[in-house]
Amino acid sequence: MIKEVLQKNSQSIEKRVKSLLSGIGEVSKVVLEGPYVIVYTKDPGVFIRRNEVVVELAKTIRKKIIIHAKKPLLDEEEARRRILEIIPSNAEISDMIFKKETGEVYIIAKRTGYVVGKKGANINRILEITGWRPVIIRAPSIRSTFFETLQSILIDQASTRSKKFRRAAARIYRPSLQISEEITATFLGGAREVGRSSILIRTGKSSVLLDAGIAVGGGDFFPRFDSPDFKLGEIDGIVITHAHLDHSGSIPLLLKHGYDGLIYATSPTRDLTALLLHDYINVAMRNGIIPFFSKADVTNFLTQVFTLEYGETVDISPDVKLTLYNAGHILGSAMVYLNIDENKHTILYTGDFRYRESRLLDAAEDSIPRVDTVIMETTYGGEQDVFPPLEEAEERLISIVAKTLNDGGKVLIPALSVGRSTEVMLALIDALDEKKLPDVPIFIDGMISDSNAIHTAYPVYLSKEIRDKIFEEDVNPFLEPHITPVKGPSDREEIVSGGPSIIIAPSGMLVGGPSLEYFAALAPDEKNSIILVSYQARGTLGRRLIEGAKQVQVPSPSGQKEVEVRASVHLIEGFSAHADKVQLLSFLARLEPKPKRVILVHSEEKKLYTFSSLVLNTLRSAHTRVIVPDVLERFRLA
Repeated sequence: MIKEVLQKNSQSIEKRVKSLLSGIGEVSKVVLEGPYVIVYTKDPGVFIRRNEVVVELAKTIRKKIIIHAKKPLLDEEEARRRILEIIPSNAEISDMIFKKETGEVYIIAKRTGYVVGKKGANINRILEITGWRPVIIRAPSIRSTFFETLQSILIDQASTRSKKFRRAAARIYRPSLQISEEITATFLGGAREVGRSSILIRTGKSSVLLDAGIAVGGGDFFPRFDSPDFKLGEIDGIVITHAHLDHSGSIPLLLKHGYDGLIYATSPTRDLTALLLHDYINVAMRNGIIPFFSKADVTNFLTQVFTLEYGETVDISPDVKLTLYNAGHILGSAMVYLNIDENKHTILYTGDFRYRESRLLDAAEDSIPRVDTVIMETTYGGEQDVFPPLEEAEERLISIVAKTLNDGGKVLIPALSVGRSTEVMLALIDALDEKKLPDVPIFIDGMISDSNAIHTAYPVYLSKEIRDKIFEEDVNPFLEPHITPVKGPSDREEIVSGGPSIIIAPSGMLVGGPSLEYFAALAPDEKNSIILVSYQARGTLGRRLIEGAKQVQVPSPSGQKEVEVRASVHLIEGFSAHADKVQLLSFLARLEPKPKRVILVHSEEKKLYTFSSLVLNTLRSAHTRVIVPDVLERFRLA
């Protein structure tokens, strides 16, 4: 019945929803916040009890419907008392923050499952009795001043976010003219290179930007936003696949130049991006460099992010629907699926992805609807790019670490703050627990401790193995006595002059961060080991080391410092958060029907052309075209 009414009804979404739901109970008003429909009512309990009708309507209009009370039914003190009666004490609530402007109560707890209740029973009860809409935040198991500040900003800016989301909704659902029938992709960065990833998708009605990174390893720093195809005022939405700065670092630049639309990402990606942007500012200022954005810009970024869960489909423009799928790369990483003009053309942009399980994350999702165009990273698409099994990589890691420690040396593992550092840390913890290594401390530096805290706040995004440990066994692998966060420069001096230890520090390519300081101190001693576990881009110190450099220069307070490399240098690729050649081909082969077009990006030119031949041989489809774009090239997709 609802479907029939909607088909006949030509009114706006708000009026149509209000008309249909008024038969259940009083509807004060209906507003759109981004792609969501917010229904305000004097009596939310009526709609909670008739939830099946709300669910049916949401499915029919293909939009999420959220019920809000027109105004809270209880004052804050009474609401707090009733909430504590509803939620069991084993939820371990640490704070409750009421926001009058939005009618929301933010409930921060260690065990959020007890807050939500079976099938959402507790949060529905809270809304029905108090009129305050609960927003649940999991308190991290690791104390993090950064995470606390981040959540404080998000809560303080709730009203600002709501206003921005409402403005964005008007753009998403605007009446639009079909300017052109063409669907095109313009590669602003990350084509025939690794870094500054950014792809502009244009349809006849809208423009969507996929990623906006910077070149962290040198070269041209920003994407080519000077392209004639790129008009900032016409961008309907920006989608961030994951937090690494080669995919997200240009976002503040776009905000400074006036972008006021929505940025779509998962919640972990939002938090980790803010962390890495914050760290970028700190590192730049320590090195005497004026960063191109400020912490105020990071706050502005947080007010424009619209978070999505994996598998959730939303409208982001008049003719584009967006769905995010797990990419298996780092916490919250996502593949982007765009459905343009009701299946006229579909695009899957993988971003960075890994197509096998790790200790930390599940493998990338491969149950994807029909894909016409695949835009795929090919970082490790070279002929020799076949990773050893993870178990083999871990065995090699433990062997090198054990020998170094037993010889009285120290181990430096330069690693990305987000992702690789945590993977390696978990492997080392297991080895220590199993007595495969001497009992030494593992020092984690930079933003790794804050990154770990964010991981503990989002356990549902972690691997099944870790989820089972946390939810079923009540064991948190992040809470280990062997782990010691480094608090500052004075700690580093003690670590370097102290006994055998393991040090995990960013950056993974040795282009900045505390890993450079440790490297300068440890590299001249042959007892020590440097273990590289990340991709080493051309022009980076890490790349020069694996190519055999024995004399290198590193930045110091007085300028460049010459460092002799006597420590042993090892590259272990099995920890990569990217798919290797075999995984890339396996993922493509899994897609049915076969895509019409495969576009290869995010790699060195030689590897891209090598892999393009492998794709054609693997798919064996006369209908599939393989493209290796260059920066600034535009291709018509449909």
